[in-house]
Amino acid sequence: MPPIQLENAHLRTTIDPNQGSSLRSFQVHRNNTWLPLMPEIDEPACDLAAASFLMVPYSNRIADGSFTFAGESHQLQNGEQHAIHGDVRKRAWRVEEQQPHRLVCSFSSAEYNDVNWPWAFSVRAEYELTEHTLQQRLTLSNRADRSMPAGCGWHPFFNRTLTQDGEPAHLHFQVQSAYPDSYDNRIPSGPAQALAPHQDFTSESPLAPDNFLDACFHGYDGQGHIAWPKSGVRLHFACSNACSHLILYNPAQKPYFAVEPVTNANDGVNLHARGDQTSGIAVLEPGQSLEAEFSLRVECG
Repeated sequence: MPPIQLENAHLRTTIDPNQGSSLRSFQVHRNNTWLPLMPEIDEPACDLAAASFLMVPYSNRIADGSFTFAGESHQLQNGEQHAIHGDVRKRAWRVEEQQPHRLVCSFSSAEYNDVNWPWAFSVRAEYELTEHTLQQRLTLSNRADRSMPAGCGWHPFFNRTLTQDGEPAHLHFQVQSAYPDSYDNRIPSGPAQALAPHQDFTSESPLAPDNFLDACFHGYDGQGHIAWPKSGVRLHFACSNACSHLILYNPAQKPYFAVEPVTNANDGVNLHARGDQTSGIAVLEPGQSLEAEFSLRVECG
């Protein structure tokens, strides 16, 4: 199935059910043209596989792909040093509902024999354009016959500049703390702690392209925005309470960055096993679901 485009008078986005129900583009209609807010995957210079992808049934990394849950030890296959970003973003999803402004896709691990997770699960992803907002909802359900640790989230990338070369993107969000990364491997090396100055975006601040960040924050209040002042565009993002964590990925000198609302911390299953109350891991009994919502509202000056 080819990618599917949703469009209204103000926004349009392209979603690829064959590639994890991921976004290939997200644009706002401004000054009689479509302005990309996310990287355009079809552009030859783009080095990304998706403009925004889904992380299910866990967010970010699991140290060495190894963890213990309910007295059982599990070893996942590792795409990198650690198991990373779940196992749905490169797989084909089913289209359950398609309308001009709305798309619903689903995934069932039962349809594959190589899913990198010890429990059977299903996912429902909903996308809907309403005026100036892209509404997104994820529902992760335990289809196994025993309890399952669960997490999910979104990994959207955003363009660093829009209409003005060299313009800085400004960022604002409020969190309580950040996990230390003493070993530079994105695995928390200790409990969440006070923010360092370069991690603090409580007041709107420029996101410098040379300020490398790949930080996981706890105590996210579910609100925030990205502003491109010279372009006159502001993007408000909001999440449901399930997304208690936020990840900021700012690769040095790349034309994009990522702001990722997620339900669990990096290495959340191992934090949960150690009794860390900030892990964000949900324990789903058979048939239970974890639901999260994420919206992007565009405001043009």
